Amino acid sequence: MKKIVELKDVSFDFTSSRGIAKKILSNTNLVINKNEVHLITGPSGSGKTTFLQIIAALRTPSSGTVEIFNQKIVNDTPLAETSHFRSKIGYLFQTPYIPSNLTVEEFLVIQSSLVGSTLDAALNSTKEVLERFELQSFTLKKPKELSGGEKQRIALASLLIRNIDLLLLDEPTGSLDIDNKKIVWDMIKELRDEKETAIVVVSHDKSISKIADYSYILNYGDLQLV
Repeated sequence: MKKIVELKDVSFDFTSSRGIAKKILSNTNLVINKNEVHLITGPSGSGKTTFLQIIAALRTPSSGTVEIFNQKIVNDTPLAETSHFRSKIGYLFQTPYIPSNLTVEEFLVIQSSLVGSTLDAALNSTKEVLERFELQSFTLKKPKELSGGEKQRIALASLLIRNIDLLLLDEPTGSLDIDNKKIVWDMIKELRDEKETAIVVVSHDKSISKIADYSYILNYGDLQLV
């Protein structure tokens, strides 16, 4: 198996503005390989989003080591040394951001262009992903014309265009109805099955457990395999 991420004895402590210390992670060890889905659940406020941010190299741990694509990440790692692999990481927020002045097609074309595609190639990639996930009816719509579920599907499609190797999902179906949840999970499953992407999901939605290879509970700093 190709290793994508490894956490070794990782701890993360947070001190609030009121001086109250909270342990988000405590001596955590985790290996994420290509073509695996890892599900993380836990109480609200338990640090699940912070955990994702550490995996994405957006935060550095208080102690321990984080390796992403076989590169060790530390506090003083130069941005230039991490930029080459950041393009391989897709991060989907619970409330995705799509610029209000862009149509869905324009947004997807820009996302494709970010990885060096020519305009013609970006247009072709956009057309393919819209057809593949039956999103053609949204092509000329702007964000204000989309529902929450539609925005989530478009945001996920924008990540698929980029050919990422690691997908991080922060409560991707938290505000969706049953039908849209199924569509989103089907898109994620297809990404794993066809492109062998490594996927880490933070979610309270138990339905994702059907496609998860590993499930964990994060509670008061302790990550437990269930």
